[in-house]
Amino acid sequence: MSSEAPAAAASCSSAAAGGGLGKQQRRRLAAFDFDHTIVSQNTDTVVRDLLPAQLISSTLLNELMENDCWTEYMSEVFRLLHVQQVSEARIRDTIRCIPEVPGFVRLIKHLKQRLHFDLIIISDSNSVFIDEWLRAHNLCDCFDAIFTNPAHFDEHGQLQVRPHHRQTDCKLSASNLCKGRVLEHFVIEQDLRFNIRYDHVFYIGDGNNDICPVLRQRACDFACARQGFAMERHLLKNRHKLKLRANLLIWRSGFELLDQLCALPQLQGPAQSQAELARRASAIVGSASGSG
Repeated sequence: MSSEAPAAAASCSSAAAGGGLGKQQRRRLAAFDFDHTIVSQNTDTVVRDLLPAQLISSTLLNELMENDCWTEYMSEVFRLLHVQQVSEARIRDTIRCIPEVPGFVRLIKHLKQRLHFDLIIISDSNSVFIDEWLRAHNLCDCFDAIFTNPAHFDEHGQLQVRPHHRQTDCKLSASNLCKGRVLEHFVIEQDLRFNIRYDHVFYIGDGNNDICPVLRQRACDFACARQGFAMERHLLKNRHKLKLRANLLIWRSGFELLDQLCALPQLQGPAQSQAELARRASAIVGSASGSG
């Protein structure tokens, strides 16, 4: 395995479950995009729009956007927000107030608590925004890892962001984040470090930068594309040319996607987390002791 396996960037994400190479664990994984997938807007542009319109249309920002330098673009946005005395509290409050895509809080909790999925986020947003939103919606404990651009507020109150990684190999992805590479490395690391094998991997997204990870999926996996967005249009138009192996699911809301997932024959089995199995075993032992 490559030594470049990425680290989770958001502070509220828990470490991946497991520890040591014991008996092989069979699990299911759901990997989520964030902007326009879990939340209904783009977190970066929502915060950018706190700037005056004339700054948003400035020559420097336009050049950074045209040159596909998104992390550098957002770094300049955050610098301008600081110059404009937009406070950390206002930025955080703006993020907390972004609504979910309808049904996604319920979907995430159901997958984690009822269907015992491992859940991760792979996003071109940043760790501060994702962490803030998840905390506001009591979802931090649901995610095993979060892969995004690391960010923090410095001692002056300016938001600093840096790229998740640097890559030039994948032409489908931005230079700062290849989601396909991140997903592959996570799955491999779970296998090698924790002896966890995923029977099915579900990738849930909306945009063009979500194409790369689904093209790396197996025939037993599921590509879940939001209806009416770029990922769906690209996959439907070029499905055979792209040689998509994964099963394609189209969704309009978290409610609809949850209904589709719950109806899949592949999810009718009793796959349970090790923690759930341990709880059930403890309950049985306790009941037997009490009856004795």
